[in-house]
Amino acid sequence: MAIYDPQVLYAFADRLYARANQVIATHTLIGALIGGAGGFVVHQDVDLYAVLGAVLLALIGYAIGTERAFQLKLQAQTALCQVKIEENTRKV
Repeated sequence: MAIYDPQVLYAFADRLYARANQVIATHTLIGALIGGAGGFVVHQDVDLYAVLGAVLLALIGYAIGTERAFQLKLQAQTALCQVKIEENTRKV
């Protein structure tokens, strides 16, 4: 039988927060790369189309990454809330 260890939930929450920060950067970078490549394919030259495509899709990627990061942070906060509930209701 497993023994309750709040440190596991604290570590889980820390990992979720680290992942949330990573998700924003990753989505923004992937959006910029896909947008830049798409703009290059459309015009076959590294010029305004590639830059505009990179910026536009980087902004979209940032928005998507921010939303996903919020969900991960909410999940971390839920775990931390459960730990605090257990700590505050534990019999002495």
